Amino acid sequence: MARRHRTTVKLVGIRLREQGTHDSFCAYYAAAMLLCTLRPEMDDEFDATHVARDPLFRNLPRPRGQSLDRAVADWLTAGVHFGPLASALDRACGGATRFRASRMPFGEKTLATLRERVDRGLPSVLGWESAELGDHTVLVVGYDRCTSPGRDQWLRVLDPTGKLDVLEWGQLARIARAPADVIVCTEHDGWRPDRLSVHRDVEGKHLGSSIERWNLSSAKWEPVVTRDAD
Repeated sequence: MARRHRTTVKLVGIRLREQGTHDSFCAYYAAAMLLCTLRPEMDDEFDATHVARDPLFRNLPRPRGQSLDRAVADWLTAGVHFGPLASALDRACGGATRFRASRMPFGEKTLATLRERVDRGLPSVLGWESAELGDHTVLVVGYDRCTSPGRDQWLRVLDPTGKLDVLEWGQLARIARAPADVIVCTEHDGWRPDRLSVHRDVEGKHLGSSIERWNLSSAKWEPVVTRDAD
């Protein structure tokens, strides 16, 4: 009989960007983390002193005649739709890295999509509407996979509020008032974060771990560190 175990897969080395306590910028910070993860050369641009230099703000589509300052003020008070946000990410990258926004049901297909992106070294933006957890957006950077049937299915996230590290997919599906808002990276041939895999048995005992690095030439993962349990 195969040994039952849980594997945690997580993209590491991604800088957490935290939002203010009274703004609606969780989607902005989640998208900023995604952009800087794949295009680290843009990291300093998010510390610009004026919104006109900010990669997301300056590239966000807005109605003809609306000023950039007005668009930012509307985002601050009312949030932003994921379609324009994905367009802003595309424009910031000049087409070299591309993104797609979708509304997807909280089902196995959506969970599989988020996991598949992590497996390829690509974080995803995930947003939801709920009474219990509020309307919120995070960056998905990992997941737990368990060989035991019926076990909870967890996502590992970076939360702009700093409050969440994990999300239980089944719970999120039960409390959500609408489909999930998702932004995934569809094309990218540049740098990707390292991928950490940690293996434990169902009681939590460590069985081994590994770190892999994405090889740009071969477009494959290569082992950097492998460590078996003692």
